[in-house]
Amino acid sequence: MEDFKSGDLILGYYKVLEKLGEGNFGKVYKVEALKGRYKGKVFALKVASNPYSVHYLWKEAQTLILFHHQNIVSLQSYLYKKDKKELYLIYEYMDFGTLKDYVEKKGKLSPEEALKVLRHVVNALEYLHSRGYIHSDLKPENVFGKRVLGGVLWKLGDFSLVRIRGDVSIIDVKGTIGFIAPEIFRGEIHRSSDIYSLGCLTLYMLTGKVPFEGKDFKERKEKNKRGEVEIPEEIPGKLKDLLERMLEVDYKRRFRTARELKEYMVKEGLI
Repeated sequence: MEDFKSGDLILGYYKVLEKLGEGNFGKVYKVEALKGRYKGKVFALKVASNPYSVHYLWKEAQTLILFHHQNIVSLQSYLYKKDKKELYLIYEYMDFGTLKDYVEKKGKLSPEEALKVLRHVVNALEYLHSRGYIHSDLKPENVFGKRVLGGVLWKLGDFSLVRIRGDVSIIDVKGTIGFIAPEIFRGEIHRSSDIYSLGCLTLYMLTGKVPFEGKDFKERKEKNKRGEVEIPEEIPGKLKDLLERMLEVDYKRRFRTARELKEYMVKEGLI
């Protein structure tokens, strides 16, 4: 796959401003639209050429294009070029970067700031869960910030969507060590699996450390598999109680959906 440079044109009218990154699913560029209804607007454009990535992202794009929520990164359009066998996806540009970058820069977040991010992500999950989807890969790299008047609006992106069939879907293990719900290692997933991952994400914000520390990957994976996570005593009472509910090893004892979690947070004055 071609590596575009600053000034190059993609699809004839997206001017490359800079390369934002590269991963298993393709390369991402910051681009400016030179014509059409979005002329002058900046986007994030992902280019995928690996057959698996193209197939996966094509299916995902058909769902994401229908999502419209202020806390979900919007997919503006997508196009498959048969001659190059490449898929192009145009997303809104998130100018504040990822939550991972932000936490690494600050060391850790205050309880107040962590709760603000949590509220935004809960809103996004509530939208997904109510439409029959599970995100299944919640982690700091998949939460993006956008500068808005008076602060930062946090949005959920980079989906590994799982469609819910009944109460449970059986899947291959998805997610990232440190943020995976224990039941996923058994090949099953529930809406509450997202809640567990969100608990890990919240703990990461408050401590600046990925949960399930160990001397190597194998030890970290085994701890994650067993759900052996420690919640520091210095975390304030109500927030600590919330985390304990979110990080229950038994998925039946967690909040079942993002809506349940949100209702609890409202009741406890955390929203």
